[in-house]
Amino acid sequence: MKIQIFAILILLSFSLGCVSTENVLAEAPSENIVKPNASEYIQVDEDTEDIPIDETKEEHPNTSPSSNETIRVGAFNVQVFGTTKASKPEVMAVLANIIRTYDIIAIQEIRDSSQTALPKLLDQVNSDGSQYQYVVSERLGRTTSKEQYAYVYNSNTVQLTGDPHTYPEPEGTDPFHRQPYIATFKAVDGNYDAVLIVIHTDPDEATEEINALADVLNYTQILYPDEGDFILMGDLNADGSYFKKGSTSTLDGYYWLIDNSQDTTTKSTNYTYDRIILTDTSDLYGQYGVHRFDLEYNLTEEQTVAVSDHYPVFAEFLVNEDKD
Repeated sequence: MKIQIFAILILLSFSLGCVSTENVLAEAPSENIVKPNASEYIQVDEDTEDIPIDETKEEHPNTSPSSNETIRVGAFNVQVFGTTKASKPEVMAVLANIIRTYDIIAIQEIRDSSQTALPKLLDQVNSDGSQYQYVVSERLGRTTSKEQYAYVYNSNTVQLTGDPHTYPEPEGTDPFHRQPYIATFKAVDGNYDAVLIVIHTDPDEATEEINALADVLNYTQILYPDEGDFILMGDLNADGSYFKKGSTSTLDGYYWLIDNSQDTTTKSTNYTYDRIILTDTSDLYGQYGVHRFDLEYNLTEEQTVAVSDHYPVFAEFLVNEDKD
């Protein structure tokens, strides 16, 4: 009888130990938070060797944050966005759906001398009751073919602070075909704020322009000395024959979230033209990558290419973890 009781006690002890282990595993934080619709995105956050972990930062539970706990920032080359594209209802509907998934999205390659296409797109975005606004740059370019940048943002979740402006190139210099467009935003509910810098480099001078972005970053850091979060993003043409791999600049010391293994083009090509570069990752939640809107909306290749030859790139940030 004593032997039986002793065996039962051992089994009970082992069983309790297993339950404890399972609870620990269930509560363990995840470094790669996956949302229910994560299959719509290409995740690039599995390789974190280049992004140091903040050991003092509180770890997050293995659940996705609610939408009011994060800010989703993206960049999207919409490919010759003007009156022709704005006249296609099916394309405008997809663009509106894409924009609504972002708190801030930096639009590139707006080519519209009439200045009517972007307001028409915002009307489409807000047709469901959303409250998005935008700021837009002047028309930029060295030739008669001009482009504009725009930041489209959800005024319910973020607010524009300061005065958006294009980078003032030093006198006697002309490093950019289209100067970067700079704007500052902060969360409506939360302490997250950041300086955003968007650019669409000239393909023929991509390497030189990417290297010149170090001067732009230095300019913004001097302009906003109390800010630690600077986000460089856009179509940098940072791949293929446009970009000389191995070329270095002071940007190499920062965090290139979209690595060379990712395809940001919608056609049969496989290039990482579009990038997001951070000066600080402490607010990065863990969800970032290439937004495969074709998978999200079940589009054919023809329908996808009609929207753009680029996918958006994105990153999500916690609204209440900003320490600068």
